[in-house]
Amino acid sequence: MPDTDSTWQYSAHMHAEITQTIVSHALPYSPVGITRVHSTRRHSGMTDPYEREPAYLVILQLRPFGEQQLWLGGRPAPHVPYGAGWLAIYDLERNWSANLIGQYDCMQFYIPQAALTETAKDLGIRAVQHLHCPPHLAVSDPVVHHLSQALLPALAQPEQASALFVDHMALALRAHLVQRYAGVQVPSRRVQAGLAPWQEERAKALIMAHLDGEILLETLAEACNLSRAHFAKAFRASTGMPPHRWMVLQRIERARHYLTHTSLPLGEIAQLCGFADQSHFTRTFGKVVGINPGEWRRQKRH
Repeated sequence: MPDTDSTWQYSAHMHAEITQTIVSHALPYSPVGITRVHSTRRHSGMTDPYEREPAYLVILQLRPFGEQQLWLGGRPAPHVPYGAGWLAIYDLERNWSANLIGQYDCMQFYIPQAALTETAKDLGIRAVQHLHCPPHLAVSDPVVHHLSQALLPALAQPEQASALFVDHMALALRAHLVQRYAGVQVPSRRVQAGLAPWQEERAKALIMAHLDGEILLETLAEACNLSRAHFAKAFRASTGMPPHRWMVLQRIERARHYLTHTSLPLGEIAQLCGFADQSHFTRTFGKVVGINPGEWRRQKRH
């Protein structure tokens, strides 16, 4: 696994027909892996063994799933049938294995223990010792289900996924897991204060300086002397939107400038404005503006 000592290979042990992965580097030394694994065939067989480590595999079912045999340490382990949106957590310091009998389509979130430690610091709570939701106690989790649905387009086209968006989603996921499954109390805050003027100015300037590329949530938070969680909430309180959404809108504004004042081809404008390619630019522009950039340019010139 890149950038860590982990040997986890983002669900390759399941031999799925489709495996789609993106990685959040919001925590540089504890990246969170987000994977969709999907198989339409029956009897996929036994999962591969893995090297145990201080980490968790959080599994959210995108469709009902119940046909499997599960073992823990070589002994049969209890589990329940899962509905769509149901979640279970597997402690990777323990020896899990499964015989996958039925079709499956699920999201798997690889969460190192170090990432939970950092999340606890961000939330201002005591250290997280354990996440607990084993397969026989699986529950419906609408929050993780909705986060998963929002991540599906990024997984389908990872080359077009904004690093800032992925980091923001991973931050929300980790905060939710700690609050619901770690057995700790998170103090409530009456009012979420926004950024100080200098912080908002610095964050926006950094985003504008990276419109043609990527910037991490970690970088923005550090520039404002805030934790990642505090920065993300404060930025939204100040601007009415998360950082990745603000970045998208600025990219669209820059694209409008090029469309109006230059004759640059759409592919070159896409590159200058930080889009993966012309197709990505066209789709995003259309969603925000309502028409494609070529048509918008033609209307402005008449």
